[in-house]
Amino acid sequence: MRVPRWFKPTLDMLLLFDFIIEALSGIALYLAPSGRIAREELWTFMGLGKEAWEGLHIYFGFAMVALVALHLFVNFGPMLCMLRNIVTNRKERKVNWRNIAAIMALSVLFVGGGIIYALLGR
Repeated sequence: MRVPRWFKPTLDMLLLFDFIIEALSGIALYLAPSGRIAREELWTFMGLGKEAWEGLHIYFGFAMVALVALHLFVNFGPMLCMLRNIVTNRKERKVNWRNIAAIMALSVLFVGGGIIYALLGR
């Protein structure tokens, strides 16, 4: 897909801004007390209450999903090229099984860790 020259850097900056807001709101919600206590004590973080941080986190989360999907769509060709270069040896044009094994091991580690975390509970 051919996009204007300004589009990719703008998309990257929007993603960076969105990530910063998501991280900040996630930290604020992690530090916030439970709902009733936060309301009774008028808890704030950087001048915003818990409900405001929840709203920011939700809306910027939806925006991040849309921006990441757009980023993947725009950069799908280069992403495939990089993946092809990872799994094949350029000089010999052979499959690089060591890289494939590393990718598979990391995938199993992350997926398995998520499953174990879900089964054990918080």
